[in-house]
Amino acid sequence: MAACPRCARDLPEDFGSVCPTCGFVVRIPGVVKLGLTLLAAGFAVAAVWAFTADAVFAALWGLVDAILVRPLGLAPPPFQLTSLLKQLYDFVFGTSTEPPWGGVLLIGAGLVAGLAGGAILRRAEGLSAPSA
Repeated sequence: MAACPRCARDLPEDFGSVCPTCGFVVRIPGVVKLGLTLLAAGFAVAAVWAFTADAVFAALWGLVDAILVRPLGLAPPPFQLTSLLKQLYDFVFGTSTEPPWGGVLLIGAGLVAGLAGGAILRRAEGLSAPSA
């Protein structure tokens, strides 16, 4: 059995994510982890847009070329973004005139998931908080 880090009482097998004795949040719900992941991805896309995606991906390709492609003697064909893939790339990473709508949507989804997780934790804390 596990013990609560705050009150040191044994936790039942199906305790959820909040200690039933003191109301301490022992486990973070998966929806909060999902929200944090979406926020991180959205801010990463925003950072790529700020530094221009073409420059970032060109630098990454330079690293991959120097570390893997040349030492292994590989000769990959030239890569081009065409039609739908180019539109998706522009939507996610933005252009010089358009913001990265994909990143904005990721940040929004992260906020919604985080708020849902917070509501879940609040409700669980309220149900298991000791009454005086």
